[in-house]
Amino acid sequence: MKSLDRFQFLANVLIVACARPNAEVGKLVKALVTYATEGTRTDLGDLRLEAYFDLIAQDLDSQRMAAEQKSRKCSESAKCRTARNNSSANSSAKKANTASATNVANSPNATNAKPKAMEEAPTESSDANTSNDTGIAEGFNDFNACDVTSSFERMKECYEKIGDNESQAFGVWQQLSEDERTSAFAYAQRLQGDLSSRTYLYVYLRDREWAKATSPVNR
Repeated sequence: MKSLDRFQFLANVLIVACARPNAEVGKLVKALVTYATEGTRTDLGDLRLEAYFDLIAQDLDSQRMAAEQKSRKCSESAKCRTARNNSSANSSAKKANTASATNVANSPNATNAKPKAMEEAPTESSDANTSNDTGIAEGFNDFNACDVTSSFERMKECYEKIGDNESQAFGVWQQLSEDERTSAFAYAQRLQGDLSSRTYLYVYLRDREWAKATSPVNR
């Protein structure tokens, strides 16, 4: 895994994380720096810190991928420039040889021998396709765990499978702490696959499925 020389942490996630005790914040930042420079994960032993770590780590992965794509594009551009320079050199040599052969043919002592044709080396050029990956943590831009109503609307939008128990789901959401809402939303952003295999939002919140899925036993 490529080490990042420069990296940025998501400010909105860190602001929420910094509400934790200083010891936990220091532990989280140290784990993130280790991941950014060495590519290794640290067991934080705390569900909330794990949620914050996962969000920022995914954004760091996006930064790393963008840096690798930029490096590949620069390498391809250098190859194209080299190919063009070689083509230009071969073209100049061909013109010089043609002019020399013409002068020889026009001289009084010229023979009937024809100059050997010069082959021009083919050139190839390719443009590297680049794409901008967006970190999953961008979903936190308008997520405010302190605001029960607005954060629940964002949760519904993210989770998608609501069902007929929306009011019950909202009741459970009201009972959750801010950290639990943040963790539930963070894990919902990482869910993938067919919606039919996913429980309804009320069950997800009632049974705290995000906590079960991210517990050390289930990893």
